[in-house]
Amino acid sequence: MAYRLWVRLTHALALIVFISVAGFALLRLMPGDFVEILLLSQMDGTLPDASQVARFAEANGLNDPLPVQYFRWLGALFQGDMGISLVTRAPVIDDIVLRIGKSMTLAVAGMGLALLIAIPAGILCALYPGGRIDRVCTTMTVIGMSIPNFWYALLLALLFSLVLGWLPSSGHGTLAHAVLPTLVIATSIAGVLARYIRSSLLEELTEPYIRTARAKGLGKIRTLLHHGVPNVVPGVLTLTGLQFARVFDGMIIVETLFAWPGIGRFLVESLLNRDYPAIQGCFLVIATAYILVNLAVDVAISIYDPRAREIV
Repeated sequence: MAYRLWVRLTHALALIVFISVAGFALLRLMPGDFVEILLLSQMDGTLPDASQVARFAEANGLNDPLPVQYFRWLGALFQGDMGISLVTRAPVIDDIVLRIGKSMTLAVAGMGLALLIAIPAGILCALYPGGRIDRVCTTMTVIGMSIPNFWYALLLALLFSLVLGWLPSSGHGTLAHAVLPTLVIATSIAGVLARYIRSSLLEELTEPYIRTARAKGLGKIRTLLHHGVPNVVPGVLTLTGLQFARVFDGMIIVETLFAWPGIGRFLVESLLNRDYPAIQGCFLVIATAYILVNLAVDVAISIYDPRAREIV
């Protein structure tokens, strides 16, 4: 188990390094002169001439080959230096630390709400397949999966903020501000999880051990909860880890629409302002978080189900 865990950690580290290389290189391929944009941010809007650009590039090592620049940046990163934001003029790592906690609040709340909705819905649909509950839950999950997050967010803001006046439409600071963005993030994820739980439990109900338990006199509900549900937990954990990608995607849209001061909104603002150091820092942090979440899910599955240790 320890050896396989080290292998997984090595793979995760290699993937993080690859993502950092890709992000570093892609920023240099964006439209516009990379050096000129960096210099322009320090000149209060004055357009630099060619000689100034050349001197700035030489003084900051921007004429060096890309591998040399990358390893210089990587060395600074290991010391906690992600560069200085071209917009806020503050260290990028400080800007990210200031915002990542707020994004994690939305991510955890959204995933928690999705599980609270999906688990009971999936179990009820499996207990009464084809019934009224199954049809209602299936319809709701399909609707939740089909509506784009940006459109759903606008509808909720229109209903609960402008029409009913129950909740604020944007901002941060109170629990009420988190309700709408959390609901938007949770809805599409809950639909995917509920449908997976339903189909997995229906498949488990056809297994011989379920028929044996029923033959011994156990009721359908007790059989499903005590024997069926534990066997679908590893699959649910795996899918939950994969759905974190949708959480991060959703945060970028939701934080922008609801003016939530998280890392997703910071990334969008940085892209619009061509804030290269901030873009690179946000890209690396989001990708690393996704990799670590999936690694944690793999470890949790191996602890819960010893049979999975052979493949973790």
